[in-house]
Amino acid sequence: MITYQGTCPVCAGTAGFAARNDWFRDELKCRECGSIPRERIFAWALDLFRPDWRSVEMHECSPAERAVSRRMAEQCPGYVGSQFFADVPRGEMRGAMRSEDIEALTFPDQSLDLHVHLDVMEHVNRPDRALREMCRTLRPGGMAIFTTPFYPGLEKTLRRAIRFEDGIEHLGAPEYHGNPISDEGALVTFHYGRDLNTLMRMWEPNFSVTQLIPEDPSIGAMGDFRDVFVLRRIG
Repeated sequence: MITYQGTCPVCAGTAGFAARNDWFRDELKCRECGSIPRERIFAWALDLFRPDWRSVEMHECSPAERAVSRRMAEQCPGYVGSQFFADVPRGEMRGAMRSEDIEALTFPDQSLDLHVHLDVMEHVNRPDRALREMCRTLRPGGMAIFTTPFYPGLEKTLRRAIRFEDGIEHLGAPEYHGNPISDEGALVTFHYGRDLNTLMRMWEPNFSVTQLIPEDPSIGAMGDFRDVFVLRRIG
């Protein structure tokens, strides 16, 4: 067992972090809430860049039933969570979740203060449309804060798969990650490389882009894929 002492940014617990092996991305968990590094890094960035998040209009795309999403849903009255439900019209509800497509959101222009999501962008078919939609629906000064796997060894972003109306074209070996609403998993469409920040500024010039890669055992920010992105609407 590998252990670190510290305070969890998700639950504020002080019991520290422990992993069964050195694949910290999924294994280094908070001893109190069970959060994993990307959730703690996201929570750290959320508190740092939007300390007022509890009092804003916030949308989370594809929340999982884990500590950080529960924290936001419980503490922010303006929180709305959404999933891509193929059988529910966009903008309608299934239980507590709204049916949304991040590439074609139904939220009105400039109606939100904050978009958040954890490891969603690598599954999006048209990330350029997703960024434009996030910017469209944010008020001036609004932010998008999210994590997505980033591959510093890739000079250019690599497309892994393309969704067409009549099916999927795989450009490499099919890769799937966990999906909170489907046991089939979520198809990986991109491996993002060192050009990602430039691409995002090209896709939506009204966003400023900040990329952070914290490494801090005291908040359990250790291991691979520690990147968090903070986009601010400037226009």
